[in-house]
Formats: sequence, structure tokens, C-alpha cells
Amino acid sequence: MREWDELFRRFGLEDVEDRMDRMFKGFLGTKEGTPGARVWGYTMYRGPDGVPHVREFGSGVGEDALPERREGVREPFADVTHEGDELRIIVELPGVSKEDIDLQTTERSMTVSVDTEGRKYHKELRLPAEVDQDSARAEYNNGILEVLLKTADPEPAPRKINIL
Repeated sequence: MREWDELFRRFGLEDVEDRMDRMFKGFLGTKEGTPGARVWGYTMYRGPDGVPHVREFGSGVGEDALPERREGVREPFADVTHEGDELRIIVELPGVSKEDIDLQTTERSMTVSVDTEGRKYHKELRLPAEVDQDSARAEYNNGILEVLLKTADPEPAPRKINIL
């Protein structure tokens, strides 16, 4: 248990109780006096190397929230796993249809956005490896988006250069 306490301190999560208090006060209303829900949480897991990890997600609360998140944009929970030569990205996007999802990727990042009248989500993910953008496959079912990307060849094979 002591390693989890140390991990909380290292990631600045020792103030979880204070943050939860601020979050519950946020349910009663925003600064403008209008009701507003906030989403915040963290996931803890032990990586394949045995090292514990803590990852935050959510909309933030009060001063901790980014300006665009104060306007009703939620940061969905997302998980990225590296399995062999493939990255698997899972993003929770409840209450939207697949046509509403804007999914973009670069070699090292992926952005998921939804902007509908009823739901607004935005998440930028830094990928743990370079990916082949052309290999992307995505499925959306029951509020869960799953994206598979092949990792790019880390070191291309040497090419012979002809001397003229």
C-alpha cells in the first residue's frame, strides 16, 4: 500500500479529498450560478513491467478546468495499450452516434472530438509509438470507440545508395 501512497504524492493526487469536495460543490452550480456537472477521476493500473501508473481523466473543476471544458466539453476516459506491433485505443463516448465522432491522427497523436447539441467530448492522446496512419481501423459500438493502429517500423531497413 505504501507504493500507492508514494505514487499519489508523485502525481500530485494527495489532495484527492479536497478535489472531490470542490467537484461536489461544482454540481451545485458554476460561477455564473447555472447548474453544471463535472467529470473527474483517475485510473490506477500496474504496467507489464510491474510499475504502478496513475492516469487522470475528466472535465476538471473550478479553476483547475480548462476554459473550453467549463463550457460543457467533457474529456472522455481513454486507454491506450501497445500490443506487439499494434496500438489499441479505447475511448468511452456514450450517447452519440458514430457519425458525430471526428477522429484524427498523426504519427504520434490522436484526437477524438464530438460536438452535438446534447454532448460535447474532446480528447487529445499522445501515442506511445509512431503509427502508420493508413493502417487505422475504428469501430464504435454501445458508446465505446475502439481504434487499432499498426506501429510504424521503428528503424527502416537500410537502403543501398548507388554512387554515380
